[in-house]
Amino acid sequence: MSIPAFIASLAPDSTVVLACSAVAVAVLVHYRGHAVGSSKPTAPSPNALPLIGNAYSVIKNFDDMLDNQVELMKATSNKTYALTIPFVPTIYVTQDPINVEFVLRTQFENFVKGERFHEVTKDVLGEKGIFNSDGEVWRVQRKLASRIFTVKNFKDFVGRVFREEAEVLLHSLDAIAEKGDVIDLQDIFFRFTLDSFGKIGFNADLNCLGNPDPVPFAQAFDSAQTTLHYRFFSSTWKLEEYLFPSQRNMTQNVHTVRSFARKIVSARRSDPNAHTYDDLLSLFMREDTTADSPDDDEHLVDVVLNFIIAGRDTTAQALSWTIWLLSRNPHAERALLEEIDAVLDADSDLPSYDQIKLMKYAKAVFSEALRLYPSVPREAKFAVKDITLPDGTFVPAGSTVSWLPYVMGRCTDIWGEDAAAFKPERWLAMETLPSPYVYPAFNGGPRLCLGKSMAELEGVFVLVVLVKRFKVTVVRPDTVKPGNSLTLPIKDGLSVKIERR
Repeated sequence: MSIPAFIASLAPDSTVVLACSAVAVAVLVHYRGHAVGSSKPTAPSPNALPLIGNAYSVIKNFDDMLDNQVELMKATSNKTYALTIPFVPTIYVTQDPINVEFVLRTQFENFVKGERFHEVTKDVLGEKGIFNSDGEVWRVQRKLASRIFTVKNFKDFVGRVFREEAEVLLHSLDAIAEKGDVIDLQDIFFRFTLDSFGKIGFNADLNCLGNPDPVPFAQAFDSAQTTLHYRFFSSTWKLEEYLFPSQRNMTQNVHTVRSFARKIVSARRSDPNAHTYDDLLSLFMREDTTADSPDDDEHLVDVVLNFIIAGRDTTAQALSWTIWLLSRNPHAERALLEEIDAVLDADSDLPSYDQIKLMKYAKAVFSEALRLYPSVPREAKFAVKDITLPDGTFVPAGSTVSWLPYVMGRCTDIWGEDAAAFKPERWLAMETLPSPYVYPAFNGGPRLCLGKSMAELEGVFVLVVLVKRFKVTVVRPDTVKPGNSLTLPIKDGLSVKIERR
């Protein structure tokens, strides 16, 4: 019997079953190594499953995703590999500094934040935020903001803002040390950096450090960033938030966050002395010809929020990880104290700009902490056109190339066999500092972090001030782990006890 005759002899239901089975087999074969709705990867990862790709692994390891990526790096021998999730553009993950430079500098115009990044983040960061925009919109904002980040301003910040806020910080910590309370030091750092950047960026006295009550903006901003992080790994996040709004509470968080920023802008609009200010917000207000009334100020709200995430989150988190690492490496703390005592006067707790520049070991401690716990632990760019990475990996247009500074900091091919160890001394032994593509804690290329020098200055300043006066003991140090966010907070904060030295 011929095959057509055999099929014709089958009952109609059997024909349908066979046809459906054939389609199912074809789909299974086609998606045997990647997820439905994603392009077939040219460098699949070792744990991809048929139809769902890496979705099961992502869900299973979501709370430990960064360390899971470290293990994947080892399993793939540091080679580029692809992650696929149903109906999410294929993600090519690389830890090769040559590939990172290719994306960030050599082929800068071909790798953009892209529409998906913008769609995921726009309700928090705005339609034209510096962090989720590309092209001319991004260039104009960066050019404006660069006027603030100058050496002269850095010296002024130390002489004025940092010293003023450090005195408030020390006063608060003296009272806590007297009582012997356990405190969340990460929260203290968040308050300090928010107050500092409030003055530097917006000439606003936010008084978060002087007020013991919870900061609603901070709580909402942190929660919103956790939600944004989740959105990147889900193709159904809009439906999920619509069906289960209370699960993420995103609508209320966005309202709280943007209302906070609107108050800053509104206060500036009503300030009769506003024309005399030369801070970040003033620069943007003078250039914003579209904002004729408070109803047109949403772009300025975007400016405030985008720079708060840079000025508040990254430095506070870096300081938190630095203190935790020092608590686990007492030899480094002793060496830091010796340098502080050698540079600072015995009766002075507040270093000058020039004194900070003399503290090579303190800078090495901060840099080493950022190597292992970078404040932006993962980065990604969208490929506009088909392109081949320097290592030979073909990346189709519409795919994403991602690199993880957190993982790169633990890569033995880059940092040697002791890559996972906290060794500030490695920075003192370097003849030249590593490139931003080897050490991408502050991004690189045209989008190199504008506030890099200020963040390092503030971080070392606060570190020196804190360590000189106080002995910090971390409570339950073995439970400290990263939280899920766009940045790298310590999950559940950093519980410590402090005492005067």
